[in-house]
Amino acid sequence: MSDWIRSNWFVVVIILALAGATGYFIYDANRNNVQGRQADGKDVIASLADRDITADGLYDQGAPFDGQLLYNLYKNAVVSQSVQTTSDLEKEAKEMEKTIDQNVHSQSSDKYKEAISAELASYGFGSYDDLYDYCLVNVKEKQLDRTYVDARFDELKDSLTEKKPRTVSQIKVTVSNPESLSDDEQKKIDSIDKALESGTFADAATAFSDDTATADKEGFAGYVDSDDAAQGNGVVAAEAVSAALNLKKGEVSDWITVTDSSTGAKSMVKITVDEDDPAAIQTSDDEDVRDELLYALLGSDSGLSMQIVQEAAKELKITYPDKDTQTKLETYMKTRTAGGTEDAK
Repeated sequence: MSDWIRSNWFVVVIILALAGATGYFIYDANRNNVQGRQADGKDVIASLADRDITADGLYDQGAPFDGQLLYNLYKNAVVSQSVQTTSDLEKEAKEMEKTIDQNVHSQSSDKYKEAISAELASYGFGSYDDLYDYCLVNVKEKQLDRTYVDARFDELKDSLTEKKPRTVSQIKVTVSNPESLSDDEQKKIDSIDKALESGTFADAATAFSDDTATADKEGFAGYVDSDDAAQGNGVVAAEAVSAALNLKKGEVSDWITVTDSSTGAKSMVKITVDEDDPAAIQTSDDEDVRDELLYALLGSDSGLSMQIVQEAAKELKITYPDKDTQTKLETYMKTRTAGGTEDAK
């Protein structure tokens, strides 16, 4: 078993994250060296409180996850070698790293590095120190996905039909009671209605909208689809998304009453569909919109992401440490791309 650990230390590290009762990732600062201590004649990999974790125990617990863990390591290697590192990708990865670090730190200041390490482990990375590498692989994978999808969009776009993808703009008016508007609130509503009759939605949004996130962008609120109907997308409330899904390009909704779920604040919203053609959205000048459509497409086909990795791997020389590893990985990928729901055993 010691030889298995030495040749597969990274898999062991990931299994630790899955098996740890504390919910935090435990890793060896000198991760290339295996501890020599034994318990009951078995190699001890780590200790949790008063409980030793042995190699045999980890191997038994980790067996059901081996396929997924091996695939994550395989995918990271394929993506890294298939997409050239550029200064733009490095910049995007650094921004992503900073965002993750700050967000997790604000939520878990005492154990944030351990929390990040635990999350990274499930994606095939060893510790907090690998956060940038994780981010770089992510931005590279997005580029790999985009290149593949752009070349085949006509044959892939039909999978988006049920999601009803669209870009939208909105006008929001903050009110105290939608059922009984004050004189000033009613005057503002009437002014917007009049502006929409004689001018454009963009002009009315710029002049009247109380939504600071969109008013400066002529009301533009980005991409939405049916996945946002339950909770909204962070800019457009769920009620407005639901209304937008029933509109065609250029149509404007009636006034929609919206209640902020976290603050209870009330507002009235009008929304319009700027674009509902997936092909037009896919070539949008707005990078965030293109990203959202890409993620929607990948989400609508559970095997597409893995298929893209496999296509990229055909251009590389792949070698395996042993036949069992190759068989397990290939079985896992075959199961997943075929729509299977269980890890390959």
